[in-house]
Amino acid sequence: MNYWLICLPRADMEHCMKVGTFGLSRKNVISNVQKGDAVVCCAGKGDWKVVGTGHTTGDYYVDDKRTFLKDGYFPDRFDFQAKKLSKDAELDVMSLLDQLSFVKDLAYWAVFFRNGIVRLSKDDWNLITQNIDAPVRK
Repeated sequence: MNYWLICLPRADMEHCMKVGTFGLSRKNVISNVQKGDAVVCCAGKGDWKVVGTGHTTGDYYVDDKRTFLKDGYFPDRFDFQAKKLSKDAELDVMSLLDQLSFVKDLAYWAVFFRNGIVRLSKDDWNLITQNIDAPVRK
């Protein structure tokens, strides 16, 4: 099983969670997604909150159907189910930045979220999901 963090602006992330599909216009990372992988949903670009967790319901595929908000055409996709967290339960990603192994340089932390999808280590997955239940205090 793989562990993934997907990150989009809040409106886009909530739309993807509602329709159960995540997409990009490049397959270099997303093509590794497989049915049953674990997913953490992050609202980025100003929010930087974990807003849901779930799992993939299918493998990577290509589809040209218009599914996403605005003019977004993202043919490289996977389907997933995620439970949306209540506003009170959302986890501030900033409180964990210095502990996430994929963030290699804190001065440029946003670069590591920019691609929209990041493969997480099991330790990073555990850190995030455990802190959803007991949020890190600043």
